[in-house]
Amino acid sequence: MARRDRERTRRRLLNAAFIEFAAYGFAGARMERIARMAGCSAGLTYTYYGGKNELFDAVQSEVVGAAFVEFDAHDLPGYAARLYDRQHEHPEFARLATWHRLERPGRVSRRAEVEAIRDAQAQGVVSTRFSAEQVLVLVLAIASMWSNAPADSSDHLVRRRTVEDAVRRLVEPDDHPR
Repeated sequence: MARRDRERTRRRLLNAAFIEFAAYGFAGARMERIARMAGCSAGLTYTYYGGKNELFDAVQSEVVGAAFVEFDAHDLPGYAARLYDRQHEHPEFARLATWHRLERPGRVSRRAEVEAIRDAQAQGVVSTRFSAEQVLVLVLAIASMWSNAPADSSDHLVRRRTVEDAVRRLVEPDDHPR
């Protein structure tokens, strides 16, 4: 019984921290608010996670798993559309990712994706107009360009098609007929 209560408390803390960090970012988040939302003392929060850094990292790990979208360098338009869908379904993922980029730059390695794009460029599948690093940044930016817009479901399919088409035009090889 005690083990289950510990896990339930840990889950409540993670859920509360997710809400807090998505709303306020790392710098603005307060451990006292997280503890209050989770229904426990601030001291217990530190007992479970050691501090705000560890709690933020735990939330990020959970979000990375939940927000995972399979990367395919040979289908970057499809990848961008799937990213857009995930952000449309869960706008809090995009907010948390934005806070992470603003407050902890350089901590996420995208080397595998960059290498996959570089290989696709060498195979002639992806344009070489931009470096592999630039292609990845542009694809991510296009996929998330509406992440802060109001979630209007009537525009969802139009926006999704726009994301897919923009990325397709970005990455199609120079000799590809339009």
